[in-house]
Amino acid sequence: MFFRKPVEVVTYNGAPHFQPRLMEHFEKVTYFLSGLIVLLSMLISLPAHAILEGISYVPITDENQVYVINTAEHTVLKKITVGMHPIVVRALPDRSKIYVDNFGPLGNQISVIDTKTNTVIKTIYTNGAPYASMELTRDGRYLYVPTDFSVVHVIDTQTDRIVKTFGVSLLPAGIQLSPDDKTLYVFYPNTVAAYSADNGALTKPMLSVQGLAPGWATLTADGKKMYAINALSSNIVTIDTQAWKVTKSIFQPLTALPLSGTLTPDGKKLYICNIGTYNMTIIDTGTDTIEKVIPTKYTPIYVSFNAAGTEAYLSNLGPLTNLPPLARPILFDFFYFLPPGIPGNITTYDVASGTPKGVTVTGNGPVVGVYF
Repeated sequence: MFFRKPVEVVTYNGAPHFQPRLMEHFEKVTYFLSGLIVLLSMLISLPAHAILEGISYVPITDENQVYVINTAEHTVLKKITVGMHPIVVRALPDRSKIYVDNFGPLGNQISVIDTKTNTVIKTIYTNGAPYASMELTRDGRYLYVPTDFSVVHVIDTQTDRIVKTFGVSLLPAGIQLSPDDKTLYVFYPNTVAAYSADNGALTKPMLSVQGLAPGWATLTADGKKMYAINALSSNIVTIDTQAWKVTKSIFQPLTALPLSGTLTPDGKKLYICNIGTYNMTIIDTGTDTIEKVIPTKYTPIYVSFNAAGTEAYLSNLGPLTNLPPLARPILFDFFYFLPPGIPGNITTYDVASGTPKGVTVTGNGPVVGVYF
């Protein structure tokens, strides 16, 4: 016959006292919970730029959404519904908010996304459809937005209200801001002009860009040289912003139809996306000559880079755009009228070798995103 050993109860001054082993377990649990609380407090207090590292926000124009993407894992984390046909997004320097230009043609609005909640917190209505180009001042305080009503709106990002509106010439397209935020460059069908960013007064006269349809432009970090991407004449021109003259024209095949150009973070290379020839032209900015051409499988739209400049992220229109050369520009002109549900891609490239290293499948029409 077996007998259960009685439990030994230790008392201290007549009251039960915990056994040493039980007290040891209690102390371990308390230590773990304290550490967990400290860790959670640290995560909550982390700035937005730390929490968003490795995350990208990409407008998907035919889905009327902005995708939140884990860039390294090529996975979509969330889809945020915005206005009609989002084209370009811009992020504040502290990454707290994302601004989305909705090209329309209906709606005429800028969507504001809070990156902590990944929700639209405000809609800013504009006079006319925001064009596919907008620029922030270096401190992120003001956002400049051109529209098809031939105006440029200035939005105060602290209040998310339009505080100034400048009238400009007919059909403004791409814009750039000088590094000191004092000069606004506005591109038109075959010219560029310079305006005061403060009051919109013309400061430099119309200058021919020696080509047609400069819908995109980019400015070097020192502000002394600007590149105009002439979509219909397929050449890229360099502009001396101080002498206010074109210094060089970089020619490509007339069928190239360059859509956008992006400088690498170190400013040494310029990546051009050619929708007519399905390739990226890489220009050495020291000599302003073509260094190499990288073929792409589908229609290339825009290239972004990580901060280190080691990876490039190419937005393209996906399998539907794998067409004969003559049909490519026609489809691009109307791609934003295509129904949702057709896949697009964001291809990650190794910059050193120029080879693809991964693909994120998106909806149709991934365009100009931000990559943290």
